[in-house]
Amino acid sequence: MAMDGFRKRATFVVMFSIAACAATFLLWEARSILLLLFAGFICSLILTTLTDLFRTWFRMRRGLAYTLVLCATITLFGIGIWVRGPALVQQFGHLQVDMASAARQLTSRLQEQKWARWVIAHSAESSEVSRALSVAVSGIGGAMYLTVSAIVGMFLILITSLFLAAEPDFYMRGIRRILPASHRVTIEACFAGATRMLRAWLVAKAVSMVTIGVFVAIGLVALRVPLAGTLGVIAGLLTFIPNLGPILSVVPAALLAFAISPTKGVLTIALFIVAHLLEGNIVTPIAERKIVTLPPALTLAIQLLLATVTGALGVAMAAPLTAVMLGVVQALLPPESGPPQPDRAPKAAPNFDASVQAP
Repeated sequence: MAMDGFRKRATFVVMFSIAACAATFLLWEARSILLLLFAGFICSLILTTLTDLFRTWFRMRRGLAYTLVLCATITLFGIGIWVRGPALVQQFGHLQVDMASAARQLTSRLQEQKWARWVIAHSAESSEVSRALSVAVSGIGGAMYLTVSAIVGMFLILITSLFLAAEPDFYMRGIRRILPASHRVTIEACFAGATRMLRAWLVAKAVSMVTIGVFVAIGLVALRVPLAGTLGVIAGLLTFIPNLGPILSVVPAALLAFAISPTKGVLTIALFIVAHLLEGNIVTPIAERKIVTLPPALTLAIQLLLATVTGALGVAMAAPLTAVMLGVVQALLPPESGPPQPDRAPKAAPNFDASVQAP
């Protein structure tokens, strides 16, 4: 009898270990798909937020509000593609060609300087420098291609997110049914906290992207840098990626500016620095009091971790994932208590269920 019990326990442990390994393997193989699903959830959250705003403003049923949001979104995208789409595609093509030419001109200018010739002579052979420059230019072109691919990917993700935004209550009811009753309140509080934090982060990021894009485009026009509008669009889109996005956005603009003159190159870099300083310290705090600022060190660590796992997609999704994790942590932690009052007796600590239900 004891041997039979041991065999049953051993069989259970072996089967559970096999199932855990298989689940881990499937999750690892589907890591990119999971990130795409998360991106679809972000888009559905945007559509749901706009739908709720329409319902509040016009006091209509959700189905009609959702239809109006879709019609307005499709109309705006259609007008934007019709008005600026062909010009942007053409300018993106010109940008890659101009960057290669600008890189060659910059190399020629550097070789005219004594300090640059000394650095090249003592660091590597000229062929190695040319090869490194070619890799850098191709990497910049890859960044431009990545930007265009990200736009196409977001469009495909938007189509997938339509199903989530159309009937969010239907999916939530299905999730509630499979959750254990003892943990249902806690999990729902975590989901609500993550959604609230992610929505606030999206508002902050939308303000940042528009501000950076407009400011950079106007500044580049004033500096007479070519393709100012396209460079402004790139700067606005790359602002979605904290830490790394601003660095990537300044590279093509600075390269084109330095090819014209060193003064314009320095002024272009200063323009990007001023743009991000104004956006981070003035525009964003004024635009929304409940704006979300993610810890830079934590965001950068998650970006580096996901970059090794899923590449560019992980870098792009690291910041919203960080916002979700912070929302879950805030929902699980008890609310902060103020300083103890000397004239009042200390209150009893609230239980866990009551704390997670607090808004």
